[in-house]
Amino acid sequence: MKITTNSILIFFGIIAFAIMACLPISIFAMPMIGQNQTSDVDTAATLQVIVAQTMAAATQNAPSPTPTLYLPSATPIQATSTPRPAATAVTYCDWAMFIKDVSIPDGTLLSPGEVFTKTWRLQNRGTCTWTPDYDVVFYGGAQMSGTTMQVSGYVAPGQTVDVAVTFTAPSTPGHYAGYWLLRNSGGTLFGTGNAADETFYVDIYVKDLPHGTVTGSLCYPSEFNPPMTLYFEKAGTSERIQFAIAENQNVYSVLLPNGTYYAYAWAPGYNLEGAYTDTNSLMRTFVVRSGETTSYINLCDWSPVPHARGD
Repeated sequence: MKITTNSILIFFGIIAFAIMACLPISIFAMPMIGQNQTSDVDTAATLQVIVAQTMAAATQNAPSPTPTLYLPSATPIQATSTPRPAATAVTYCDWAMFIKDVSIPDGTLLSPGEVFTKTWRLQNRGTCTWTPDYDVVFYGGAQMSGTTMQVSGYVAPGQTVDVAVTFTAPSTPGHYAGYWLLRNSGGTLFGTGNAADETFYVDIYVKDLPHGTVTGSLCYPSEFNPPMTLYFEKAGTSERIQFAIAENQNVYSVLLPNGTYYAYAWAPGYNLEGAYTDTNSLMRTFVVRSGETTSYINLCDWSPVPHARGD
């Protein structure tokens, strides 16, 4: 193939046209914009600036990469529970459990000086058998004349027994409670509760009675007693309480309000006065208390003249 000069020129023209097509139009427009001015701008430098700005803009407008959260795979751990050791049941050799009050429930109202028997029902909660050498003993509070009592028979673990103590209610009105325990043959005290150290008890109220009883003999100096009038004079006052005594009545029993008294009797048909006196034939006083009986107020000193009052 024969290459002519025209072919070479056409070839280089195509290449030049392709290069010019790739260049921005501003390069060609600049000479026309400033055709009347002297241009100091270096065309190559301008091309580098345009390329750099284009790359910077592309970098700024590029979308930010979405961060990827990395979660390491975890092997699930099986939940385990450590079993707690089983609680050991506490027990005692000598141990009681209160079951109920068989008699005299808590808060029972009694008369002053009244004798009563309190009975508790207890269960042997321990591991040792109770024997007749075991006792019911006073621990504290109001004893009310209660004394130590033996446990009746043998009481094996789990069995129940009734234990009883006889008391005398106090003479003064009020609230009274007495606390009791068991005692084994070795002298060790034990009771109820979680630690075998709680008491069982008696709990009563004593009535406030405004009267007491007075008793005595009428020692009239004759084969028979005539009808007479019995007088009780409150010491320090002129207040008197009187009772009619029938013929041949040798003893008496009357109810009087609380207080301190003299006692005497008058036989109107014989003009004789009998009185409760001391060895000097002076009338002596005695005291009447709520719910109590005052005994042996004997009217045996008879005289045709009234008796003087002593202290």
